[in-house]
Amino acid sequence: MRALLFLYAETPVHAGADTGSGVVDLPIQREVATGLPIIKGESLKGALRERFRDDELCTEMFGSDVTQPREQTRPGAVRVHEAQLVAFPAPTIKGTFAWMTSPVAQARLNRKAVLAGLSLPEAPQVPGPRCLVTQKSTAKLVVGPYVVDSQHSEELGTWAEQIAERALPDHDFFRKKFAGDMINGGDELLAAVSRECAPVVARVQLNGAAEEPTKTVRHGPFYSEYLPGESLLAALVEGRSEHMEVLARLDGQVLRVGGDESIGKGLMWCRLWRADGAAAS
Repeated sequence: MRALLFLYAETPVHAGADTGSGVVDLPIQREVATGLPIIKGESLKGALRERFRDDELCTEMFGSDVTQPREQTRPGAVRVHEAQLVAFPAPTIKGTFAWMTSPVAQARLNRKAVLAGLSLPEAPQVPGPRCLVTQKSTAKLVVGPYVVDSQHSEELGTWAEQIAERALPDHDFFRKKFAGDMINGGDELLAAVSRECAPVVARVQLNGAAEEPTKTVRHGPFYSEYLPGESLLAALVEGRSEHMEVLARLDGQVLRVGGDESIGKGLMWCRLWRADGAAAS
């Protein structure tokens, strides 16, 4: 059985990459080909395992704990694919911010839905260099550091409204804003906005040991990149029906993903959508 797991960021999320990039010491995970943010399957599966650690099916679903002797280990039966970007929150002059998607992001979501036996509305095609928008605004639109040509699209609003109903937590304000402040731009523009508008925070480690209890800098500054709050991603998950019943407990709940949990990062709302009628609503 397959299902779509939507992840909506309540706080900035740091699912860290293996190595630094440029001036960013701790970047987030991104695809090599597109540059779009992702959460790798192993990172997401680890977060799910931690959430269901006390469940009797935990080992069956996610595999043996690393503390087990090697000869006693067993693989997990649940397959968790990487979470790919659906919509990225970008600063705008009108409305404070809007979500940006792209043809590749929409096509990937539709492909996941087909694999899970689900149906999504067809996304409207982007007309050349113009962006499609749900706002009835002027022809010019400021998105992050970019000024782009835009064109109003009722079809995009319909698509965004249905995604909001299935993927976002049960909060009318943000569901309406998601449907009313959506931008469908080019794939290159989405990749550029996701880089330019991803928060980068300077952090330091202070001395605090008993032998040197001063508040002076011990290490740093080092720079951490975050997937911003309000970002929407989707992942395909596979498992037996009893495993999906366990995962269904996440629907409408918050999952902690990635690092920096001690400073309040990594909270993501979950919506699980299945073809057996257990759809987000």
